[in-house]
Amino acid sequence: MRSENGLQGGGLLRAMVASAIWFATSPAVSAGFSVDRTDAQLTLKEEGRPVFSFNHGEIQPPNGGVARSGYIHPLYGLDGDVLTDDFPSDHPHHRGVFFGWPRMTVMGEDVDVWHLRGLQPRFHEWEEIRVEDDTASLRVVNLWRPEGSERPAVEERVRYLVRPADEAGRVIDIRGTFSNLTREPVVLRGQTGAGYGGLNVRMDGGRPEVVITTANGVLDGDADVVEPASPWAAYTSRAGDHGPRSGVAIFQHPGNPGYPVPSWTLRHYGFLGAAWPGQRSHTIEPGETLELRYRLLVFRGSADEAEVAERFAEFLDGRTEQR
Repeated sequence: MRSENGLQGGGLLRAMVASAIWFATSPAVSAGFSVDRTDAQLTLKEEGRPVFSFNHGEIQPPNGGVARSGYIHPLYGLDGDVLTDDFPSDHPHHRGVFFGWPRMTVMGEDVDVWHLRGLQPRFHEWEEIRVEDDTASLRVVNLWRPEGSERPAVEERVRYLVRPADEAGRVIDIRGTFSNLTREPVVLRGQTGAGYGGLNVRMDGGRPEVVITTANGVLDGDADVVEPASPWAAYTSRAGDHGPRSGVAIFQHPGNPGYPVPSWTLRHYGFLGAAWPGQRSHTIEPGETLELRYRLLVFRGSADEAEVAERFAEFLDGRTEQR
C-alpha cells in the first residue's frame, strides 16, 4: 500500500518531495488496485484494467475553447470501454465527471463555473492516494479562482472511494465539500427553467442505443425534473453498433439537503446529471461549507440486468456505506 497524506495549506515543500518520491516509485500497487501517474493524469486501475483517470494537469482544448483541470475523464466501463467524453463538439465545456453550477454569485459578481466563465476550477493538490485490498481512496483539492485573481474564492475537496468490481458493477462513492473562502456569500443556482448544476457526468454521446432509466422507469425523452422524485438515474448505451451494453448510475445520498431532489439533467445526447439544488438557490456563507454525497455505479448490461434498483436499496440500507 502506498499513501500520500497531509499535502495541504502551506505544504508546498512536502508536496514537491512527495511528488518526487511518487514519480520515482510509481505505480503504487495493492492486491487489486494500482495507480499510474503522469504530469497530466492519475489513472486508477483494478487488476490492470483502467477504472478512471483524474486530470490534475491543465488539459488544453483540441480546437479552441477553455482549458480545464481537476476532473475525471475517461471513466471506463467494467470491460475497458470509455463511457465519458471531454470537449464534445456539441457542448465543448462539458468534461467527464465534474461538479459545477451555471449560475453563481462570487464576491458580488455573476460567474459560471459550468461554462468556465469568470471562475476557473484548477487542481491544487492531492491529500491522499491510497490503495488497499478492498478499496482505493483518492482525496483531491481543487481551487476555484475568479478570472484575473490569484486568490481562490471556493475550495473544492472531493473524495473518491472505489471498491472492487463484482460481476454486475463497480461502486465509486463521491463526497464533495465546497468551502467559501471569501468574506461575502457564495450563491449556487441552477439554470433558469432547466436546473443543471451539482454532480455531472458527460457521457460519450457517440455510443448508440441510449436508454435512460429512473426509479419510475425508462424515460421516453430528456428530462429536467423526474416526478415522483427519483433518488437515482441510470444511463446506458452500447460500445459500438453491435457491442455490449454498459452504463453509469448516480445515486443521491439520503444525507444531501432536500433529498430526494426531483431535479436531474438527463439528456439522450450524452448527459447524466444530479441537478442540485435544481430550480432553487443555495447560499454558502463566509467560512461555511456545503457537502454533497453521491454514488456512481458503473455496470454491465441494462439497468434491469444490473439490478440498479436493488443496488440502490443496498446503498440505503448501508450495506455498502461510505467510510
